[in-house]
Amino acid sequence: MGREGSTEPASELAAAVLDALPDATAVLDAAGTIITVNRAWRMFALDNGGSEASTGVGVNYVDVCNRSAEQGSDEARSVAADLLAVLSGESVDAEIEYACPSPSARRWFLLRINQLAGARGGAVVSHVNITRRKMIEEDFAHAASHDPLSGLPNRSLADERLTAALGTRGARRRVPDVGVLYIDLDDFKSVNDQFGHAAGDEVLLGVAHRLRSMVRPGDTIGRLGGDEFVVIAPRIDDAGLTALTRRVTRALARPHAIHGDSVRVRGSVGAYLAAVGEQAADVLRNADLAMYRIKHRHRRRAT
Repeated sequence: MGREGSTEPASELAAAVLDALPDATAVLDAAGTIITVNRAWRMFALDNGGSEASTGVGVNYVDVCNRSAEQGSDEARSVAADLLAVLSGESVDAEIEYACPSPSARRWFLLRINQLAGARGGAVVSHVNITRRKMIEEDFAHAASHDPLSGLPNRSLADERLTAALGTRGARRRVPDVGVLYIDLDDFKSVNDQFGHAAGDEVLLGVAHRLRSMVRPGDTIGRLGGDEFVVIAPRIDDAGLTALTRRVTRALARPHAIHGDSVRVRGSVGAYLAAVGEQAADVLRNADLAMYRIKHRHRRRAT
């Protein structure tokens, strides 16, 4: 017959249960001092250059957070405030997501703080690895804001960045300083008709590559859809925008190699220099109108 109950001491059972938890977990007393940790907590500390002396039993976790906050960590400042709120009874729990990168990996954790019931008080602190979820969220966010073919920002993200650029004013700026190029590829449809859509995609990828090589690190290149692109160039003057327009126009004029043929897919590039404070929709419309004037000029020369 089996025994009615276990003879294993409750403290040993509690320690075994704590060690079985996959998340790095520590138990704090009412003052925030660590009174016990599980194996995952100890292993995480060792794997990341920590020690028992800095993160183990007897260390005050509030002090650890405050020291990190003094070194500039906003997350640590939030953790210290939430931890004190739980320890004082102002709240029963708290959750904070934070990034914890290492030299070899990007990582995110969810810190959970739960109040310990009873007269002794205290809290249980757990660090849950949420890296996989955050990576999936980043993938979804990237897919929602970038063109799937070229990897460039799509219209939505380009609008967002243009709005941000137009809303920024420097202390010494006295001239309009947000340049926009609206680009439409001439005769692109003929490439799809003659060589197929796969060849057309290669041309679009080639255009994206050429545009990347023409702009400055702080500029944004976006694909607005079809064969239309935009370049957003903050902190630029008229001379700089004119030079950028010429570089882009020359780059787009170079032929593409398609199925052994050399095919030119020239771009009509409309430029507009916007003043800080203008509306993004108006700026894009003005650049689009400038592009159509260039396209009309190309058509007149072709006839």
